[in-house]
Amino acid sequence: MSQQPLKKKRWPYILGGVVLLLVVAGAIALWRLDAYLLERARTEAATYAKQLGRPIEIGDVSTRLLPSVGAEVENVVVGAAEGEPVPLLEMKRLEVAVALWPALTSGGKDIQVKNAEVSGLTLNYVQLPDGTTNVSRVQDKLAEQPPAEEPADDTPTDLSAVRVDRAALTDATLRLIDRTGAQPRELAINDLDVEVKDLRAGKPLEVVLHAAVLADKQNFHVTLNAAPLPPSLIPVPERLVIQSEPIDLTPLGPFLGPEVGLQAGSLRADWKAELGAAVPGGNGPTSLQGGLQARGLRFAGAEGGKALDVVVDTDVSGDMKAGDLSLKKLLLELGPARLTGKGEVKGLLSETPSMKDFELVGENLDPELLAEYYPPLRKSLANQVAGPVGLVVKAEGTQQEQALNVDVDLTPVRLRIPEQLSKEKGGTMRLTARVSGAAASGGALRFEAKTDLGGVDMRPGGLLNKRPGQTFTVDTAGTYQPESGKSPLKVDLSRLNVALLDATMTGKASVAMAGEGAKQTTTFALSMKSPRLNADELMVEDEPAPEGDKKPTGEPPSDPQRFKGMSGDVHLEIGALRMSDMDFSNMLVDVKMKDDLITVERFTTGVYGGTVSASGSSVRMGPPAAERPFELKAEVKGMDMAEALSSRVPKKVLGGKFDGQMNLQGVGYETESLKERLAGAIEGNLAGGVFFGADLPAVVSGPLVKALPFAGKALSSEGVTQLAEQLPFGVKIANGVAQLSKPITWTRPEAAMSFDGGIRLDGTLDLAGSVNLQPPLVQKLTLGKVTPPEALPVTMKLTGKAWSPEVTGLDVMPAVTTLAKLAAAGAATSLLGDKGKQVGQIITGGTDAAKEAARAEAEKRKQELEEKARQEAEAARKKAEEKAKDKLKGIFKR
Repeated sequence: MSQQPLKKKRWPYILGGVVLLLVVAGAIALWRLDAYLLERARTEAATYAKQLGRPIEIGDVSTRLLPSVGAEVENVVVGAAEGEPVPLLEMKRLEVAVALWPALTSGGKDIQVKNAEVSGLTLNYVQLPDGTTNVSRVQDKLAEQPPAEEPADDTPTDLSAVRVDRAALTDATLRLIDRTGAQPRELAINDLDVEVKDLRAGKPLEVVLHAAVLADKQNFHVTLNAAPLPPSLIPVPERLVIQSEPIDLTPLGPFLGPEVGLQAGSLRADWKAELGAAVPGGNGPTSLQGGLQARGLRFAGAEGGKALDVVVDTDVSGDMKAGDLSLKKLLLELGPARLTGKGEVKGLLSETPSMKDFELVGENLDPELLAEYYPPLRKSLANQVAGPVGLVVKAEGTQQEQALNVDVDLTPVRLRIPEQLSKEKGGTMRLTARVSGAAASGGALRFEAKTDLGGVDMRPGGLLNKRPGQTFTVDTAGTYQPESGKSPLKVDLSRLNVALLDATMTGKASVAMAGEGAKQTTTFALSMKSPRLNADELMVEDEPAPEGDKKPTGEPPSDPQRFKGMSGDVHLEIGALRMSDMDFSNMLVDVKMKDDLITVERFTTGVYGGTVSASGSSVRMGPPAAERPFELKAEVKGMDMAEALSSRVPKKVLGGKFDGQMNLQGVGYETESLKERLAGAIEGNLAGGVFFGADLPAVVSGPLVKALPFAGKALSSEGVTQLAEQLPFGVKIANGVAQLSKPITWTRPEAAMSFDGGIRLDGTLDLAGSVNLQPPLVQKLTLGKVTPPEALPVTMKLTGKAWSPEVTGLDVMPAVTTLAKLAAAGAATSLLGDKGKQVGQIITGGTDAAKEAARAEAEKRKQELEEKARQEAEAARKKAEEKAKDKLKGIFKR
């Protein structure tokens, strides 16, 4: 039986071909993907290159899909700008690898970064001959770019889906190149490695840094440990360790610049800090152990070539929440200046604190003395502080009652703080305080503090007119409650006594702060009383700017949201207040604040012989002063108008007692703004009113008598016009102009008067009306020749300033005609008897006719004035239309 030849199995070849085909296809796809990504990366780099003003090159981009999704970017160079010898930055390789399967199966909710590493990074920091650096040039370019829009929601992003197994910077170099001198100099921090492992939410973080600082091998080491990370991956540091072998700082001098002038010195550090609750968000005790030494620091210009030694040596531990502090060793030395501490405090925030041999003392804390070793200090302080600062903190008391006493004495110090204060040496400036644990306040500190600023000149601050030698003391007592859990940080001042010049103020206050960022809240309360307060004496008067100086165009821009989250209440009681040349009495104020809205819940005071209530008024403080909207609601009773206006106008304008209500809305405080944007209404009554601007009957009588065809005698002016005993009126205000709601009318024995119109905020009058001369007055003006049966109207207008008004549009001819007719009729009667009466009636047309003629003439004049005003308005409208047409023609011709 013959054997059949074995069939060859073809499926391995087929499978191999498919795999080969897939591999080839994948390779081609990755090749095309790499080419595409490289092209996109170079396009983006070109965009950033324009923004930075320097070329950016990317050597290659490669990707892989297995066993993890990854990408490598090689040979990235941020080049040199014009005039720079070397590139700004060079990077050999950036590698990122992300686990593929978890990302696919979780739909992108589980991102596991296996490795993210930058290797061979070199940053060249170059000081150029013109004094700039290549880094500062980049910063200037970035500053020219429009700022990025800030996100509306500052809630931290949840990154709990991200896990980074390893992130590292390896073999990095920082080159320092000095091109300012004749011979270029170069230093380097080499072999710089930074590594982070297992970065993920819920895991503690450790960051390790090693570097060779001005040396051939690594001599500088930093380790930072953080608490288990939150979902935002924002770390809360817990532990910091800094160690360095001795480093010669002398070569760094040129790179720190001539403004520092370092010529020699060395640095060594061996310091460990357990941060605990000393950092925001941290918990637990805090400890500082070890220190650092900067020896033989010599700076250009030091007196006699003095060398400065800086020493920090600590063995300190404490717990901020419990109020524990142990100073086994605390030494801070800055040349001759020393701060030393010893002893311990336990349970300062508890009900039973204890202290043992605690002392914190400062010696030779004199910036002027330190400047002999470090001359740049003079420039940085700008000669603002000179003289030894006294600082002593000591514990004292029995086991039952112990406290820390703090004494800060700046009396030997000279101060020159621009736009704030100044003080000569020897002028009193001292703070003394006593701090102890709270007896029953749940862990709050009790404190008492006294501040004496008698030797301080506060006038440079532009607010208080307090000279050296005048009284200024603040005496406070209260409790301090630190933030704990949901409980906010809170300060309660149960005693707040202020003595300033001759004024004294007593009261209490509190403030509570909670939350952070956009959710931060501040709640406050203030209650103060004073028997007498002269604000005009306390406040610095604005001095007029010298001729030629330009006034500032406005206040600097401020954040309109700066008051967000603020709320509080203010209560003031002042027996007598002198402010803005006004004397207030029995002032009572209750003000509430919510965000930037300030509302007056109660305001009552005596002023100008009457009382004012402004409850319900409000103002928004968020906008700049010139744009702050306000509403003024006020009720006035018995105010003396002559007194009220005396400081506002150069001459007397109005007298009498005013009762009324105001409801005004406006924007800003300046007169120019209010002229355009003030609106509202005033309703009230003026009792016993007097207009001091002019004697209106006398003003009318002169032209009237002069125009008569027979002899008469004008009234001698008394300079004032008596108004009605009770003169009710209403005013509507729009665009800064006060317009009478209806004409004001009053009658006096000599004349009845009526006016309508308005007045501007600058005191300019625009009133039209009439003075109706009573028969007895007419008889007096005509020397008994004429006694009309009724009052004769004379129309007029009042313009100009209220304290010096101008009478215009005075029309006496209708009244003169009537009087002439009445005088002729009277003469006919006296000559012809009864027949003369008939002649007189013919001449005058009867008394009704005389009256009607005068009224008709007055109405005619009124209509003429109205027609003139209408014509002027129509002409203005046509002119505006023609101007608009001309603009349209100009637009279409372009």
